[in-house]
Amino acid sequence: MKQIVTVRAIIKRDQKVLLLRRAKGNPSYQGLFELPGGKVDIGEDPQDTLKREIAEETGQMIETVQLFDMRSEVEQSDHGNQYIILIFLVTLEPSTTFELSDEHDKYLWKPTSELQLSELTPITRIALQIEDNRTLTETNNVNSGKYVDSITTSKELIIYTDGGSRGNPGPSASGFVLQDMDGNIIYEGGKYLGITTNNQAEYQAVKLALEKALSMGARTLNFRLDSQLVVNQLNGVFQIKNRDLWPIHSSIKDLIAQFANVTFTHVRREFNKQADSVVNKILDERSKH
Repeated sequence: MKQIVTVRAIIKRDQKVLLLRRAKGNPSYQGLFELPGGKVDIGEDPQDTLKREIAEETGQMIETVQLFDMRSEVEQSDHGNQYIILIFLVTLEPSTTFELSDEHDKYLWKPTSELQLSELTPITRIALQIEDNRTLTETNNVNSGKYVDSITTSKELIIYTDGGSRGNPGPSASGFVLQDMDGNIIYEGGKYLGITTNNQAEYQAVKLALEKALSMGARTLNFRLDSQLVVNQLNGVFQIKNRDLWPIHSSIKDLIAQFANVTFTHVRREFNKQADSVVNKILDERSKH
């Protein structure tokens, strides 16, 4: 699997986002709209890539830029390559004229609430989290592990994990939620860890979820975490400098090798409420004793 780092810019004006329509490149993407940006060359700073791409694609210059999010996704339509998507919030210098490159034939400003999945490239849907804007199903069945909807497990799962420490280090717990590809919760579980750190709890949640998914016969896992640090480390973007995390990181890699495919994607905290709820209920229950 080839890993490709790409940058995308969310540029808003009057609550509308800037989109460019593809005219060249991958035939399956032609006619679809995308956020400005492109592939990061080896050794190039991502912000330099963003400035270059926006200048080439629109003729505009960046005024301000701020890292907003990082997502990871395996794109099956592109030979199964893994994309690391760095998403920036960008404002442009004042200008009245857009000069599109030959890669695009149209630009528009449109509210995200009016965007249709069918008109966007896959990376743009991921960057804007169009497919994630839903409330996770709430349940009251939380303990050390419990089947919620069904004991039948599909071969591909979506997994939300979270870990928390009240004190960092302090009393800590890990939680995870397994869903089928339709978003139905099929298992949720967690564990009290004792006194440890947030990062340890985040990693333990991933390990617990991997072990459960393996025991249930799943083959493809799509992890969703709200910890950018852990996602970047598990995707190999960041090195692990804390030696205390090396053993569990190694254990996780050994578990990953037993699946056909495992991906890790960062989501905002509001899209990880169920796993966060598992963690807090475990810690609340422990504090009563």
